[in-house]
Amino acid sequence: MYNSFLLFKNNIADVKGLSEVHRYLEATISSPFSFDDLLRSQIVYSVSAFDKLMHDLIRVGMVQIFKGARPPTPKYLAEPIPMELHREIATATFPPKEHLFENAVFNKLKIISYQDPSKISEGLSYIWNESQKWQKISENLPFSDKDMKVKLKLIAGRRNSIVHEADIDPVTLQKYEITQTDCDEVTEFLYSCGSEIYKLVS
Repeated sequence: MYNSFLLFKNNIADVKGLSEVHRYLEATISSPFSFDDLLRSQIVYSVSAFDKLMHDLIRVGMVQIFKGARPPTPKYLAEPIPMELHREIATATFPPKEHLFENAVFNKLKIISYQDPSKISEGLSYIWNESQKWQKISENLPFSDKDMKVKLKLIAGRRNSIVHEADIDPVTLQKYEITQTDCDEVTEFLYSCGSEIYKLVS
């Protein structure tokens, strides 16, 4: 799981670069055009980095369970698999059984977005048998579990507004206001949240 977290850290570092570019352009270039879409990109890529981390942790954790290196959770044990996949895994010599299993997990999870707190909790149940996940996650962070859930929903909502609606207010037909401070807070929050989840499940 360490490699998954390292990739997450690198992705977040790249995201922070967008903020630096925006800060530089605003300070040095006089232009009639706004550079604020860089900030919108920062929100989108911050959410993407977090979503990617959740997918990777869940996939790697499930493979660890499959290989006997991690105790199974009730959700893992209750997950149905097609009989054809069972046959392929049971008879596999090359590629290894765990490779076939990991590929099946990847294909199953790739259509799921781990941005909403309930979806994140549901996904983590494959590898983490903890009934009060958000309470655990929030213990070492300056947020309550309820505040974390609300903040995640708001971040996902803003990301969806940017991606699906061009971040345009349907009443005024103008783009919603966005600030560098708000975007930096989103990035830092998602990094803290992802880091804490990694510590708890690794």
